[in-house]
Amino acid sequence: MEQVNLYEILGVSQDADINVIREAYGKLVANPDIQKDAERFKAIGQAFEVLSHPEKRLAYDAAIQYERQETNTNNFTNMTTNVVNTPSSDVKNYVFIAYVTYAVGLLILFTPVVGVIMAYVKRDEAQGSIYASHIDYLIKTFWVSLVGTVLGTFTTLILIGWLILLVTAIWFIYRVVIGLIKLNEDKPVSTQGWF
Repeated sequence: MEQVNLYEILGVSQDADINVIREAYGKLVANPDIQKDAERFKAIGQAFEVLSHPEKRLAYDAAIQYERQETNTNNFTNMTTNVVNTPSSDVKNYVFIAYVTYAVGLLILFTPVVGVIMAYVKRDEAQGSIYASHIDYLIKTFWVSLVGTVLGTFTTLILIGWLILLVTAIWFIYRVVIGLIKLNEDKPVSTQGWF
């Protein structure tokens, strides 16, 4: 049974930003006709609750994607999943390789450059899948780590640089490990916040 689409309830597209969602919600709840319809008013409130919270929205989007994949799988039951090579599995492989290049970057400094280039190349192809969050996560990890490394390197003479380099390295390792774990579990990562 297909669930009601929360984006349709608010009348926004799936790529709408938080400001568009807030505006749509405000217009709907201000409508006197909707205020009289308790069931619809409640549904609008629930849709806004999920779509306005970044982690809940990410989980909802992943659930929609999973439901679509399950529907497609059920429509093609005579094909085995071992033989079918879907575009999303190709993207997953690229994302995995990008994470590996980041991990190798702890030993060979320039390999994360290869990973971030792969992330940028596959960014459009990953849109609408759980792997889009991984790609944004990889890109953010690269640029923040690069800034931290450059800043730490230039400030090593005043000793604070060693601390900056240590914190940057720990943060980088943490993000790569968390990303790989979530990728292995076919779960999105949160691109909001620093961790």
